[in-house]
Amino acid sequence: MRRQRSARIIVSYVLSLVVAVSLLVYWIVYVVQSAQTINSLASRLGGRGETYWLVLVTGCVLFGLLIVGLTFQLAQALGERNYSRKQEEFVSNITHEMKSPLAAIKLHAQTLQEPDVSDDDHRRSMGFILQQVGRMESLVDNVLESSRLAARRKFLDLRPVELRPFFEGYFSEVRPQIEGKGLLFTVRLETDAVVMATPDALHRVMTNLLENAARFSSRGGEVRCLVADDRHTVRIEVEDDGIGIPQGEHRKVFERFYQIGRELSERRGGTGLGLSIVSGLAREMKGRVRAFSQEGRPGTRFVVTLPLAGGRS
Repeated sequence: MRRQRSARIIVSYVLSLVVAVSLLVYWIVYVVQSAQTINSLASRLGGRGETYWLVLVTGCVLFGLLIVGLTFQLAQALGERNYSRKQEEFVSNITHEMKSPLAAIKLHAQTLQEPDVSDDDHRRSMGFILQQVGRMESLVDNVLESSRLAARRKFLDLRPVELRPFFEGYFSEVRPQIEGKGLLFTVRLETDAVVMATPDALHRVMTNLLENAARFSSRGGEVRCLVADDRHTVRIEVEDDGIGIPQGEHRKVFERFYQIGRELSERRGGTGLGLSIVSGLAREMKGRVRAFSQEGRPGTRFVVTLPLAGGRS
């Protein structure tokens, strides 16, 4: 259905373009053939000779603007169709992402209703329910944060944040989660920097990068993190041994709702919001994020750079 709609848009554009070009050609032929009549009429009205050139150029410019306008309308229509498709896929993806923890919560809640549940099973089910509720809470927070960034409202209240204590606590928190997925987690913390940020924004940036790395890595792979000071910035790197990103998609992955390959995305999960949130938060903290990968080699490296607080060197 989507392909048929796009095809209809393109066909309408081609037909309109053919009509516009045909009118342009007719206009040129008509004016050239009527040059003497046009000049004679202009002379009687007090104009100068060779007026037909002015008439010819004016008509060509107008038809040229018409063609440009048609092309712009085509690009806008296709862009809207593409964005609409991404939104539909996002709704489908987030529905799937939320359905899985809901099913798990329901199963363990039913277990807790059994009259002969042991204390161990009770604790295990409660822990699993809380874990899945946290997963759903994270999904909702990502949707809200993405909406805030897209609307460009309520900007971050930046303040100085010391990165070493923040990352020492953060890496201790997430290590069990990463290693629990069968991945090796290595960290190099080489910073004493202070940046203008918020702990919540840094936490969200790192969580989205690490979840992305874990999602596209196979069991037994490795996720590597580096936080290091440069002269005027701090560099935060997250690298994995996963499937990598095609060279032509390094910038596209930071677009809202964008996912690498529909079939692959459906298999790996995700909502298409994580990396766009990373990019938006990095900009609000006066930094940037880039993606790197090499053809023929597995893995992707994301690099976030943030300026030092107060421009220290």
